[in-house]
Amino acid sequence: MNQLFLESTKYTPGINFDPGSGKFEMSGVSLPENVVAFYEPILDWMYKYSESLIPLSGPGQPDIKFSFKLNYYNSGSVRYIISILDALKKINDYIPVKVEWFFDRDDILLFENGKELEVLSGLKFDFIELD
Repeated sequence: MNQLFLESTKYTPGINFDPGSGKFEMSGVSLPENVVAFYEPILDWMYKYSESLIPLSGPGQPDIKFSFKLNYYNSGSVRYIISILDALKKINDYIPVKVEWFFDRDDILLFENGKELEVLSGLKFDFIELD
C-alpha cells in the first residue's frame, strides 16, 4: 500500500502515514473548513490499509507507531480522530499498534482530551510531554 502524505496548512494537519516503516503521524492544527472533505479520504485510506493487512499479518510486517502531534483541533475534527482511532483498533487486531499523544506541558486540556480518547478507543496511549 502506498504512503499517504498531506502537507499541513494553516487549517489542516500534516498527514504522513508510511506503511513501509510503520510510522504514522498527524501534526499541526485541525480546523478544516470542510471536515468531511478533508477526513473522509484519510479514513478510506486507513480502512483499505487495515483490509490489506489480513493476508499480510505476521512476521515481517512492521508494528505501527501512530503519533498525534496536534496543537489544536476543533469539535468537528474530534469525530474523525475517534474514527481514526477505531481504524487503529482494527489494525491492532493484526499487528501491534502503539499510540503516542504529544502535548505541551502547559496545555492540560490537550492532555485531558488525550486521556479521554484513550479510554474511548480502548487503545493504550503513551503520553509525551513537550517543553
